[in-house]
Amino acid sequence: MATYQEIEQVQDFSRFDGAITALFWIVSFACFVGNFYNPIFGLLSFVIGAASLVFAALRLKKFRDEVLDGKMSFVRGYGYSVMTYLYASLLFAGAQFVYFQFIDHGYLMNQYSTIAQTKEFIEMMQVYGIKPEDLKIGMENLAALRPIEIALQFFSMNVIMGTFVSIPVAILMRRNPKKDKY
Repeated sequence: MATYQEIEQVQDFSRFDGAITALFWIVSFACFVGNFYNPIFGLLSFVIGAASLVFAALRLKKFRDEVLDGKMSFVRGYGYSVMTYLYASLLFAGAQFVYFQFIDHGYLMNQYSTIAQTKEFIEMMQVYGIKPEDLKIGMENLAALRPIEIALQFFSMNVIMGTFVSIPVAILMRRNPKKDKY
């Protein structure tokens, strides 16, 4: 059984790492939005998003090596990683809410509407069997979402993604799990 101090220690370090991971995600999202101005931002968005996963794994390794003297069970590593993504998701959802409430003013939806009207996009939708009226209904449903609903949707997706990504990371980062009680 873990002590209160051990749980606090994991929470404190994962909060800090979650804040930095959230910064990665915010910059990645800004690059995603910038992709509509210059396509190089799309690649940059992907690279920064992937780098956030590597960063979180390396921070878990640093926590294991420097704080836990190189010993960490799967459970502790998994808990640390999940909490890191939970904190990152909370901060990122807050940033997205601010973006969609005060900055966006329908910009992303207009960009997607413009793309949906191109000949290439219409042909691609026909290949997939999606009717133009179905696409229109989907776009209208997306446009009807409030900023808080968008932020909560992304929050949910990020928490789920973090929960699944944490499994292989915790497996790779565990060391001497039999000697560690938690």
